[in-house]
Order: sequence, then C-alpha cells, then structure tokens
Amino acid sequence: MDVVTSTQNKFVKLARSLSQRKFRAETGLFLAEGVNLLRDMPRGVMPVFVLAATDRYDEARDMFADRCADIFAVSEAVIRSVADTESPYGIAAVCKIPDTDFAMPQGKALLLDGVSDPGNLGTILRTAAACDFCDVYLLDTADVFSPKVIRASLGSLFRLRLHATDESLATELVQSTDSVALDMGGENILKSRLDGNVLFVAGNEAHGIRKCLINAAKRVCSLPMKNQIESLNVAVASAVAMYRTV
Repeated sequence: MDVVTSTQNKFVKLARSLSQRKFRAETGLFLAEGVNLLRDMPRGVMPVFVLAATDRYDEARDMFADRCADIFAVSEAVIRSVADTESPYGIAAVCKIPDTDFAMPQGKALLLDGVSDPGNLGTILRTAAACDFCDVYLLDTADVFSPKVIRASLGSLFRLRLHATDESLATELVQSTDSVALDMGGENILKSRLDGNVLFVAGNEAHGIRKCLINAAKRVCSLPMKNQIESLNVAVASAVAMYRTV
C-alpha cells in the first residue's frame, strides 16, 4: 500500500483548499469528514476521491466499495492537515456539490434570509430535515457546504433540496406560497393555524428579515416571550416554528 506523506500531493492540496469558499465555488467540490456523516451519505452525493489514514484504509474501502471513488492512504500528519476538526476520525471524502438550482417547493419549505453563522445554519438544516421541510432556499447565507455547516447539520443537508436564490426570486417565492415571516412584529405563532405546505421565512441574526420579504409574506408570526427577553437565536426560533407544523 503506497502511503501519501506529503501535503504537497495534488489530491491533498485540493482537499485542503476546500476549507475556503472560493475554491469550493471554483471546483464544485466540498469536503466531508466524520464516520457517521460518511456512512449515512445518500447515494445522490458523489465522492470524487477519499483520503484515509493508514489505520482507516480498509474501513474506507469497505465504506465506499459500491462507489466509483479513488481511495488514497495517507499519513496521520496529512489527514490532520486536511481535517477541519481537532480530533479527526481519519477519513475525508472530496465530493461533488449537489445541484442547488432554484425550483418551486414540493412540500413544506424554509427560506433563510442572510443567516450568517455556520452553526445556526447547520442546526436549522438538521431541524428542517427532522420536521420534513424538504425544500430550503438560501438567500445571502453562510456557505452551506462549508465544513462547519456540514458538521453542525450532521449530514442532514444531504436529505434536503437546497436552492440558491436571489432577492427577486425569493420575493416571488414568498408571494406565491403560503408564506409566514418569522418576525417580532407578528401574531403569536402558538395561536396560529399552520396547515398545509407552509413556507417559513427566517432572517439574519442581527438584522432579521429584509423588508421586501416581510411585506410580501402572507402572514407575519412571532414567538411570545417573557421576562423582557426581546429575541431568540434564529435556529431556536426556526425550530419552534417548524415543529408547530409536525
């Protein structure tokens, strides 16, 4: 078994570059790591090649036996240079970014306007999958295929239809669906009927939802709060709203 020991190897350099958004955009690739995420990766996600520490090589070969992906054995130092975590599992896959073209929702949906924190975005995606919100629209958000978002979602983003959108398309989407903007100026969501294929709109952590989307929404709903609390984390608020439809 030939073992790659240099971080200057072309495959290693490519994998390392995917920690940056510009290289993910240029190559159409992203990096996935972590045993649970890789084992649960749906068939629709296509690995291009896999880097595996020598003690994980056989495991990686079994894991990807039914996929057309090259598997390279690498040293512990190399896998650490590639991984985004402090204690990497030892297997990292470079995969093709799935199609994120705009399409109308097929069920319950979520529009995220400017959610910028990767942890929040990943948590929202995980909750969306759990609540059967099949379509998620991304307007000026953090990069959904960044390592931190993928890790926070625990791979749930692979079970969603993700759509990149702009303000014009987002406005049309909100106008043409049973849309509910999550904003502090709205009615109590705990007393609202939320039947059918609702589209929730959640906004930026600091600035909320842009005005044009609030104005376009069919309804505006908020969460009741006590003890002079003015707002909740966007991931928490989105989770409460989505679970109202389950």
